[in-house]
Amino acid sequence: MIRLRFQKDLLIALSGACLASLALLTVSLYSLWTIQTDHVRVSRHVAQLAEISAPGLAASLAAADYATIEKIAAAIKNAPDIEKLEIRNETGTLDLMLQDGSSDADLASLTRPLVAGPDGDAGQIGRIRIYFPDRTASHAGFWWISLAAAMAAGTLLWGIWRLRRALERDIAHGNQLPYGKGPGRGRGDNRSPQRRDGAGQEDIPAPFGHLFDSETHMASLVSEEGHLVDVSKGWLTRSGYRREAVVGVKITEFLADPDREMIRKRLSDMRTEQRPQKGTLRFRRADGSVSDVWFSATAVFMPDGKAYTLSVIQDISELTGKSGKPITAEFSDYLTGLVNRVGFEKMLADLVAGAAPEDRIACLIVDLDRFKAVNDHHGYAAGEEILRAFVKRAAGALQTASLSARLGGDEFAVAVAGADAPSTAASIARALHAATAEPFQIGAAAISVTVSIGIAFSPEDATDSEDLIRFAAIAATSRKAEGGNGIRNFEPQMLASRKRRRETEADILRGIEENLFEPNFQPITCLKSGQIIGFEALMRLNHPEKGLIPPAEFIAIAEETKWIDRAGRQLFTKSLSGLGALSRARGDDRLHIAVNLSPVQLTPQKVAFMADELKAHGIDAGRLTVEITEAVFMEDSRRVSDSLRMLKEMGCRIALDDFGTGYSSLSYLTRFHVDTIKIDQTFTKGLTHSDAVLAARSRRLIEGIVAIARKMDCTMVAEGVEDEEQAEQVRAIGVAYGQGYLFSPPLPLEAALKRV
Repeated sequence: MIRLRFQKDLLIALSGACLASLALLTVSLYSLWTIQTDHVRVSRHVAQLAEISAPGLAASLAAADYATIEKIAAAIKNAPDIEKLEIRNETGTLDLMLQDGSSDADLASLTRPLVAGPDGDAGQIGRIRIYFPDRTASHAGFWWISLAAAMAAGTLLWGIWRLRRALERDIAHGNQLPYGKGPGRGRGDNRSPQRRDGAGQEDIPAPFGHLFDSETHMASLVSEEGHLVDVSKGWLTRSGYRREAVVGVKITEFLADPDREMIRKRLSDMRTEQRPQKGTLRFRRADGSVSDVWFSATAVFMPDGKAYTLSVIQDISELTGKSGKPITAEFSDYLTGLVNRVGFEKMLADLVAGAAPEDRIACLIVDLDRFKAVNDHHGYAAGEEILRAFVKRAAGALQTASLSARLGGDEFAVAVAGADAPSTAASIARALHAATAEPFQIGAAAISVTVSIGIAFSPEDATDSEDLIRFAAIAATSRKAEGGNGIRNFEPQMLASRKRRRETEADILRGIEENLFEPNFQPITCLKSGQIIGFEALMRLNHPEKGLIPPAEFIAIAEETKWIDRAGRQLFTKSLSGLGALSRARGDDRLHIAVNLSPVQLTPQKVAFMADELKAHGIDAGRLTVEITEAVFMEDSRRVSDSLRMLKEMGCRIALDDFGTGYSSLSYLTRFHVDTIKIDQTFTKGLTHSDAVLAARSRRLIEGIVAIARKMDCTMVAEGVEDEEQAEQVRAIGVAYGQGYLFSPPLPLEAALKRV
């Protein structure tokens, strides 16, 4: 026993050392990543300051305007993260330095030349050098953290090695449960402990280990013949039996009749197949009551070779958590401690079945909105932290519910039973919604999420638990489809919407399988000459029975299900084939084609496919324009940036579609080189608005977009041109190309061939 306790203490100590080392390693690596990220941010900030300031400094230096130089220098010096600034000219007549007193050893620097003339005709006349904090490899703190990370990694590896060795030694010594003390057995006695039952049973092992002294675990030891050898104190306390009334009795005597044959078969299977058994059954207590219990059984062997069954049971009524007792492992969610999906479905079925005629039951399904983006941008660990933090914030509301669970992923469920279930459910829903009002602080990041909540009621909406969950989920999905961040009660018409969605999904799959996706070609026209210079390929689904299905009916669902990529491949191949036919009909190999790519489609694999198709059709990549929207940049992932870079390296042009309608369209122009800006049709149509004030505002907006596009060296296309007045106004403002129903609607290939 002393040796076993020593092994246990050793394992605990090694496990603690491993956990501490892992924590130190995690903190150290996170600190290093934070330092590097901050350094990159500051470096980019300094580079932008230098690029912006250099032309003004060069012009002032050439004109010997030292007052202006000092003003610009002071503005740079006062910017965040700037510690020191030097400006010098080549002749030595100017040597300006602004400094806070920081040591140069703690600073990094960036130097830019000052070049006179608009094109640098006069050559370099000076230089600017900006100093900023250096927290990376040259800083002592960086090395100390690196050393801590290395030590933590070494300690962790050593701890894992020692832990493995200790476990191997433990297994080599028998891999058996420790025995407790029994009558006639001393500390040094290694014989199989025996106890003779007063009723005349055969000699049987005494209880072993602290497990049978536990007041909480309902443990029992069963012989090969199915008799109870011993039970724990917790088993006796919770069942109401006395020890002498159960030892030697068959285990099946404590089960409801329907489960007796099942447990006999389970125990037989366990002995023959040598694998643990678990499940649910009906347990009979001493007072005659019967309750559902969860059981887990495994085979154990004694030194003398005898085999027994060790069984642990727990009352499933504890699933609600209201008793304050722990939830069983079978029905517990490991991450949040709530009930899991299996437990929720079983308990809700019991609630519905046992409800009084005057009672009502409400089921709430709670989905976190855009949770996938959180995992993609911040990692799965951050996502799990948000789930735990959400449950903690909402603890007060969850405790008032009859049942609360995490169904999986970012989906939670709540059930409320009673005559006042509707009002209680509404109150809980509002509390859960309010729990996401403030961002969650996860490490250094403040992450905002919202929730979509659907509610269904029994018996009004559903009479069984399965439909109750399904209808609440449909209501949550309906709320999510409208932007999320709200609460929606189930309504019967949602089933019709669900049915339409299923039909649309079936249409999309059929389109993929039968190659039914086709492009319609809308001309892009030169506003000055009226000549067609290219086409935009717009996706259509040519259904054999339903005819041509417009994109508004299936694009969103195709993107949500990610089937858009397979449909888009069909479209791209047919678009290139159509471009070849249009070029031959026109006798012009300069016509270009524009295709739209959603964030889902922007993958290196898709770009490689596009390159192969361009080569197969003999079309130069410069004739392909890839249209993207602000949603692409909101992904902010390596996959997206790599895909855009590959497209540019191929020679494709990039167009920013629907420009001006998003929150940050202007900032995205600085993040990637865009060749074409497509002015959104709302601005184009606004030029001829009946309200003169609104029309003037639309004109000023387009003028601003044109000014920006010229500075960024971008081509401009006005979308949604529907009449001659709109075409004339955008042309007068400076837009070169137009697209819209004035020139042509989207056309099938046969009709487009006639237009060229």
